[in-house]
Amino acid sequence: MKKFFLFLTVCVFACMAWSCSDDDDKDTPISVNDLPVAAKNFISQFYSSDQVVIVTKEVDKANSSYEVKFKSGQEVEFDAAGAWTDVDAPTGKTIPTGIVPEIDQYVEQNFQSVGINEISRDSRGYEVDLLNGRELLFTLDFVFVGYGD
Repeated sequence: MKKFFLFLTVCVFACMAWSCSDDDDKDTPISVNDLPVAAKNFISQFYSSDQVVIVTKEVDKANSSYEVKFKSGQEVEFDAAGAWTDVDAPTGKTIPTGIVPEIDQYVEQNFQSVGINEISRDSRGYEVDLLNGRELLFTLDFVFVGYGD
């Protein structure tokens, strides 16, 4: 009987490990031309002088997203519709200005000479990482709500 329960336990753990594997997520390299129109417009507006190194499409169970990496080291993530969700520059570098003019203006007024290293957007609002290490939080209406961790 002990052998049966040991065998059953091993089978259960093996099934759990197999079902939790990350095989359902697929990162597939694609062409810039395969991006949604909104993403292509964003790239041409803010990264026209930078060279795209790789574009990947990630498909998981719920939806898809895109990641674009540039020669300069900058990276942009887009949702399935092509709206940006994260714009990231290498350490010590800034993202292009004008992505969110209201936030650019707030940072310029309150943190002179400190650029934005990363900005993320989700359903709750914006998270901004400055070059000096400060993290700022904004609502979707660009109202500053405080500092992050």
